[in-house]
Amino acid sequence: MIGLPLTFAACVGYWLQPIHQAPFPTECMVNQVAVAPKPFSLRGNSPTSDVLYERTRSITVRVKAGRSGGSGILIQRQGQTYTVLTNRHVVSVGAPYVIQTPDGRSHPASLVKKFDFRGNDLATLQFRSKANYAIAPLTSTHHLLAGDPVVSAGFPLESPPKRANGLLITVGKISLLPQKAFVGGYQIGYTNLIQQGMSGGPVLNLRGEVIGVNSLHAYPLWGDPYIFQDGSKPPQAQRKTIIQSSWAVPIETFQAGMRR
Repeated sequence: MIGLPLTFAACVGYWLQPIHQAPFPTECMVNQVAVAPKPFSLRGNSPTSDVLYERTRSITVRVKAGRSGGSGILIQRQGQTYTVLTNRHVVSVGAPYVIQTPDGRSHPASLVKKFDFRGNDLATLQFRSKANYAIAPLTSTHHLLAGDPVVSAGFPLESPPKRANGLLITVGKISLLPQKAFVGGYQIGYTNLIQQGMSGGPVLNLRGEVIGVNSLHAYPLWGDPYIFQDGSKPPQAQRKTIIQSSWAVPIETFQAGMRR
């Protein structure tokens, strides 16, 4: 992680610390219109850090649902209609729905009900705009390996007052990839810390492609969400890693729901 920009690198030391014990450093909070950090060279065909930063910022939106909300990902445009991917639990509180785009504008939105996500923690919203917003590139998770670096982003509900429109971007790595999904569709474990409000935001590889949706933060405060969809439980030997990890729904789960 030596070459990471300051806004990313400042988060590295916070990877495996409980959320309630280790608040994110303010250096990780980046304003929606902030200037991207200086570039550096990544190996292979990865973009420079400023390109990765800008891509992450440009595809991540704030989702407001009633008096609550979370984050979302711009994943499709048809004419002047944009589709935003988020978590079902983000929108479950009900309307009115509002999408705040990276330029700071707010757009009334509606819940899309035609897709079948089969109980997984996913939902889509649509809004209309004449503006030209970036659309997230999606990619398969089939080649992911434990230890692969990942970037995640979203809008914490408890942003400092001076950063009310701040986007939090963190860097981590894949910690666990179980062969089957937990209830809710969670199947990508990663070390990035996810705060409340970041649910629905993107998890990206270092090529800037979305591989999953932030869904479950580490160290859950109640209940046991770590039950597989077939009713079985993970091995006890994996419990520590599982609890220390944040969890995402793979992007293929969303794509399968779109095809049904």
